[in-house]
Amino acid sequence: MYLRTLILVGVVGVMYSCCAPNPKIVSAEFVPVTPRTSGDSAFRNQLNVYYQEIADKMNVEIGTSAQQMETDRPEGLLNNFVAETMLKYGNAIKPTDVAISNIGGLRRDLPEGKITVGTIYELMPFYNKLVFLKFSADQMDDICQAIAKKGGDVVAGISMMITKDNKAVNIKIGGQPLKQGKIYRVITTDYLSEGMDGLEPLANYMDEMEPLDVVMCDMMIEEIKKMTEKNQVIKTTLKNNIYVEK
Repeated sequence: MYLRTLILVGVVGVMYSCCAPNPKIVSAEFVPVTPRTSGDSAFRNQLNVYYQEIADKMNVEIGTSAQQMETDRPEGLLNNFVAETMLKYGNAIKPTDVAISNIGGLRRDLPEGKITVGTIYELMPFYNKLVFLKFSADQMDDICQAIAKKGGDVVAGISMMITKDNKAVNIKIGGQPLKQGKIYRVITTDYLSEGMDGLEPLANYMDEMEPLDVVMCDMMIEEIKKMTEKNQVIKTTLKNNIYVEK
């Protein structure tokens, strides 16, 4: 369904871009649409050309997953793979402590086997761009409390326990306790930088946001391609970095 929606949006966008900048209505006619209404074959043929062009791009194979991955709370295989890939991407640019995304932004499972461009666009159908944000130790604690309140989310670089009353304790960043005076760099999305989806503390970042000018789904596609070039398959493990008090 997501692929069809993406293709339809792409087709409409391409066709709209071909229109004159100042269209004029030459004539108008009311045409009732009923079950007997016949389609416009010329328009259908034109639409099919764009549909096939985009479908060909979406069906390009970019990698192979060694396992079925799903989201879960407090931790899931898909949570980990996405966040770990974000953190790796961030560290390739500059030292990055934490990656944060949200389960709500991941709209399908990642299947075992062939992964295509379309798979990733179905997984991440939103135009969310990556950004760097900076936080103090106290602000990172606030972020972890928000994550704990949600029961976990898509994170890497953080370890903590969620208590029975949904508080974050034993918080560590990069394996170390929060340190006063230290500034932590977080890679996340512009959407979450506005404090959306229950992660309000992410909007309280220090200094200015540093945009990376890359859409998250495009980053994932390129990182998977790099893995494939190195003969690596997509895989991860449950690390118990975020766990719930028993």
